[in-house]
Amino acid sequence: MNQTNKLLVIIALFWFAQYIYVPNTAPYLLSQKVTADFVGLIVGLYGGVQMTLRFPLGISADLLGRHKLIIIIGCCFSGGASIIRLLESNGMGFLVANICSGVASSLWVSFMLLYTKYIRPEHMQKQIGYLFAANNFGIMLAFIMSAVFFQYYGMDFLCLCSAFSGGAAVLLALTLKENDPQYAHLMPEESNHQRPALIDLLKVALKGRIWFFAFLASIQQGITMSTIMSFSNEAALRIGGTSFEMGIMTVVFILMNVVSSYYSGKPPFDRISQGFLVSSALALLGLYCFLSVMVGNIYLLIVIQIFLGWSFGFVFSIATSEAIVGIEKYRRSSAIGLFQALFAFGMTVVPIIAGRLIQINDGDLTSAFYFQGYLCLIGVIATIYFYYKQHQANHHKSTN
Repeated sequence: MNQTNKLLVIIALFWFAQYIYVPNTAPYLLSQKVTADFVGLIVGLYGGVQMTLRFPLGISADLLGRHKLIIIIGCCFSGGASIIRLLESNGMGFLVANICSGVASSLWVSFMLLYTKYIRPEHMQKQIGYLFAANNFGIMLAFIMSAVFFQYYGMDFLCLCSAFSGGAAVLLALTLKENDPQYAHLMPEESNHQRPALIDLLKVALKGRIWFFAFLASIQQGITMSTIMSFSNEAALRIGGTSFEMGIMTVVFILMNVVSSYYSGKPPFDRISQGFLVSSALALLGLYCFLSVMVGNIYLLIVIQIFLGWSFGFVFSIATSEAIVGIEKYRRSSAIGLFQALFAFGMTVVPIIAGRLIQINDGDLTSAFYFQGYLCLIGVIATIYFYYKQHQANHHKSTN
């Protein structure tokens, strides 16, 4: 197995370990009488840790120029978090474990950077699509197992599977090569750049493009964490959905996520304006939020997960590749770390706000989901304006 394929397997195992327990976390904790706002805090802390750590860890990766060790540590934290859930299967245990899971995901930048190390810029969108397809394939398998086994074996079994998957990822990561000679001839000259200065790495924070696309990703990521990863399952329970049907919901979401991630940089979508793809995907995401609290049939709720999965793949993969356009390879870890830290803000804040809205409305989900729908509308308007201004700037250059 070559390095690229090995990394794709590690990525799938890593995200399987990170997500197998996620679809049932909110209903499981709520059934233990954990309050909705504390559940929102538990979910939000996963993003909060990433918001704090991802930029400094990205800078550290650029300074060290080493990713293999970071990948091994990330896999250890991923599996170790579920060992904590097994030992303390309550609200506080899940709080501590989600902090560890957040640390694991904060190290995700090194998975991406080692995978994309030898990829030329013109192939970046397509290869990032493959990377996220592997990412989402691991999550899809996690959701399928969650749907099939939670009802019969409970949360402890899911956490045990997570721990084993994290351990398998560690063992495979130990066999990685930091500099694979098989791809050495593809190494751009800039990757031989001398060790960068810290101030040079910090200057990526001045790149407005990173901030804009992180803003779009924060909307999408925050809503995903607050809906299908948390309160969408509660919405399903309230209209008579079973654990198995909730599992089908998450599988439909992630299946569409895999498909849209894979095709985001391939025909026919590579011939469509990225501005149109992102704005239409955000509009679809907003429609999903509004419909989630309007439908009264579990099968309709399952069907509209297609909207969520389709929008996820396009918004996130395009935002990731667009954010690092023009960034030199020697400081790409810093740029991706900043991008991920910024969108982690949405992963932190949106679930906390949603949980609080549910709590102050005596458990009613409507205001929380409507709030997220309006966030999507803001994203649509911002995207249309950004690409309009970019089109104007390109037209001005071509006429001069």
